[in-house]
Amino acid sequence: MITILKRSVFWCAVFLAVLPLTTSAGSFQVSPVRVQLTPSSPTAAINVRNESPTDGVLLQLRAMDWKQEAGEDVYTASVDLIATPPIFTIPPGGTQTVRVGLRKTVQTGIQQTFRLYLTEVPPAPKESFQGLQVALNIGIPIFVAPKSLTGTPPVWRAALTSDGKLALSATNASNSHVQILDVQIYDENDSITVAALTEPRYILANQTTRWQLALKRNPVGMLRLAISTDGGNIEAKVNLTAAP
Repeated sequence: MITILKRSVFWCAVFLAVLPLTTSAGSFQVSPVRVQLTPSSPTAAINVRNESPTDGVLLQLRAMDWKQEAGEDVYTASVDLIATPPIFTIPPGGTQTVRVGLRKTVQTGIQQTFRLYLTEVPPAPKESFQGLQVALNIGIPIFVAPKSLTGTPPVWRAALTSDGKLALSATNASNSHVQILDVQIYDENDSITVAALTEPRYILANQTTRWQLALKRNPVGMLRLAISTDGGNIEAKVNLTAAP
């Protein structure tokens, strides 16, 4: 289950001095935070709970096709993914069940990927309000399993850049996603990290993702990567090259 800030509204005034900042915040919870669809389970339920004891929340659903181009996420409105109800209000402390599925469940040779966005529709500000309203927009990954899983762990490459950073890349040659959760990078025979990757990132099938990491110290020889993924922990040894 994940807890998300619902909105944050603030304002300030200046009269030769700055007055104290006032903030109002709430939250809602979404569970699960990732959905897997199969021919035997072509639909799924997502529970959304409003944690605010005083304020209702109005949410709108948007179903999106999810692709990657050169490792970057690209989203377009989906005609294949269905989610209901398309818009709903959750009272204070209330819960809403969202149902998601495909118009037609057809397995292909590659994993199909979507995201379901839950977007808050903020209430109209009061007449006297002056400030900023922030509407929350979160996306839930939705995967449709391929006919059969194929492929190997990601292939890693590393190079030193001209400005002294570590250019790291991972190529996912399999027919389904991998989520990189954490990467600790060491010299081949050393237990002290030279760099670390701590921002989770999905790599979709047949895609490559790249990072540039700050180095804690200059690496020597081959690199050893300790990688945490959503499919388990793996290790890889990578030759360090100079960037062109």
